[in-house]
Amino acid sequence: MATLWTGGTIYTMAKVGETVEAVLEQDGKIVATGSVKGLLPQAASIQQLHGCVMYPGFVDSHLHIIGYGEKLKHIDVSNVKSKDQLLAIIRQRMVTATPEEWIIAIGLNETQFLAPVFPTLAELDALGKAHLIIKRSCHHLILANSKALAFAEITNDTPSPEGGIIDKVNGQVTGVLKDAALYMIVNQMPHITPAYLEDALGKAVTSLQSYGLVGGHSEDLSYYGPPIQPIAAFRKIVEEQRSFKVHLLQHHAVFEEVVQLHEQSSLFVEFGAMKIFIDGAFGGRTAALRKPYCDEPDNSGMLVHSTEQLEAYVQLARKYGQTVAVHAIGDLAITTIVEVFAKYPPQEGQLDRVIHCSLVDKDILQKLTVLPVAVDMQPQFVQGEYKAELARLGKQRAEGLHPLKSLLAHGLIVAGGSDAPIEEPNPLHGIYAAVTRRNFGELHDGYGAKEKISRFEAVSLYTVGAAEIIGQHHVRGKIEAGYTADFTVFEEDIFKVDIEKVPHINVAYTVIEGQIVYAKTKKRCEE
Repeated sequence: MATLWTGGTIYTMAKVGETVEAVLEQDGKIVATGSVKGLLPQAASIQQLHGCVMYPGFVDSHLHIIGYGEKLKHIDVSNVKSKDQLLAIIRQRMVTATPEEWIIAIGLNETQFLAPVFPTLAELDALGKAHLIIKRSCHHLILANSKALAFAEITNDTPSPEGGIIDKVNGQVTGVLKDAALYMIVNQMPHITPAYLEDALGKAVTSLQSYGLVGGHSEDLSYYGPPIQPIAAFRKIVEEQRSFKVHLLQHHAVFEEVVQLHEQSSLFVEFGAMKIFIDGAFGGRTAALRKPYCDEPDNSGMLVHSTEQLEAYVQLARKYGQTVAVHAIGDLAITTIVEVFAKYPPQEGQLDRVIHCSLVDKDILQKLTVLPVAVDMQPQFVQGEYKAELARLGKQRAEGLHPLKSLLAHGLIVAGGSDAPIEEPNPLHGIYAAVTRRNFGELHDGYGAKEKISRFEAVSLYTVGAAEIIGQHHVRGKIEAGYTADFTVFEEDIFKVDIEKVPHINVAYTVIEGQIVYAKTKKRCEE
């Protein structure tokens, strides 16, 4: 039974401005595109767009879906503007909690404070008797109270693990844990049960659908008990319900374990590249730099792994015919992995992935250009902490901060994501950030304005680019015959409305395999 989608503007994303009058869909696939007159005789039903605007289904190329669901479950402190406000919000939850409970706050950004300082361990302990962790917005740093530190057996004498930092002042723990050190707590929390994961995942998928997202590339398999546990949650919530298309990256620590499970990819749950973290983030000054931080001259960040370890991980992925996706933010981190990729390339036709690629120069861009590598960017990163990053890096280095235009100009495949729960997984927010490079409501020319891109290029990050980066560009990312019938339908035209209105455009429908999985209940489009 074929359905004809028509009655609105339909962008194919095959080239700038290309539209079609109608799309014929059957059994989840696009059969043909063209005119209503030409396609109507083949249709058994008509799906009217009512003047709305249809695009290929938007995909977030980098997020943590279960982690985003956790943010929806727990205390969101991303808009907190002072330390006192942070403590007051958490105290409300702590005073009613039992000593056995875990209280989790997510999204702390101390650079929004007038005085950008973290609470002390004593201040955290005074809030209550439950276990407490506060995740910084970058998710490369947490604050833990003494109850949570004791759970992980972290004391003043505990050495920092490889690739992480247990922060201490005068030999005393502060409650601040960075990168690998935070997993000593986060990966061991006892409340991570199948029911907990299914609840978080269900909340996340519902929210993502409401933003017009039909899928996401997610990394969740090493944080929630043995990897079969989150995999089972994805099978139950995503695959059985045919509600979302998930491409799962596999953390190097569990990569072989997942391989040995012999889990098969499906239309809704795919298994993708090995994921490796090379460095930290600018927020905690753990992103690996070739020269020290301007505001901390004795610190150049850190590499989580040695070059020899990275080579071993990459060779392991190659052993199983797999690509590698690498978190690399600082210029030293990017340079390091680029050299490893050059030494151990993937199979013909495959692409490795550099995630974030946040600080580049001409030399790095040239090295990326000659490799079979794609770049996974988060346009919103240019918004929240740009001024703080400018202070950390200096004006000259910041010329290469969060590049977009430069990557595209060098012919690289670039996909767009949010890194949710770090940023809001609304692709319209990412599109706005990519086009303007400024925060909502600001009127300047943009942070690093030379890296601004066009609206078409920005939408392509979430459609064509998201498909290309996983080798699915022949079946996803465009509205053409033979492609998957995944559509994102908005009430207004991203390409035509005032740019300041783009973040506020409403989603009318989210369509996966020809089925509407989300529909706005209020008055739509021309109705």
